[in-house]
Amino acid sequence: MTKKLGVLLVDVPEPKLFCYMYIIDVGICGKPIYTTNESNEWEDVINEAYKCTQEEAQKYPQFRWVALDDLS
Repeated sequence: MTKKLGVLLVDVPEPKLFCYMYIIDVGICGKPIYTTNESNEWEDVINEAYKCTQEEAQKYPQFRWVALDDLS
């Protein structure tokens, strides 16, 4: 059975400029380096965001895990 993948979203209070603020891995020199990006398009989140399982996301309680299926 495959574990469901999702993304880590940053909850930003209103008023906000973008619908989604999410974690990305920019990977510098082969090392994982994380930063944020933002977009109004859920397709950008699916294509660009760092993906992890809900179990892995529990290590980062400051972010909200959302399944990829729930973004569209």
